[in-house]
Amino acid sequence: MSQHFESEAVLVIDGAEFPVKATITVDTGGSLKEWYGTVTADEPGLAFRLVSADRALLRMPNGNEGPIVPGGRDSTTGIAFQGSGPAPCSNRP
Repeated sequence: MSQHFESEAVLVIDGAEFPVKATITVDTGGSLKEWYGTVTADEPGLAFRLVSADRALLRMPNGNEGPIVPGGRDSTTGIAFQGSGPAPCSNRP
């Protein structure tokens, strides 16, 4: 089973913040829960910054954050990423 979320968010790359639109899928099927998605923004070079980053995280409007790494799934609609740890779009505090 998968849950899909779309939201404005902030992509934090090595401390620099970029407003983005995030599309996130949380896959809860099977024994392993994972989350992944894409981000889009009007920021030239954002994909290169993300690929070159030492640390990147996605911050949702509710303040929840989750580390991400570029890649994961092929995408023609944005910069693809794979999340780590609990999904920031979930209903956790």
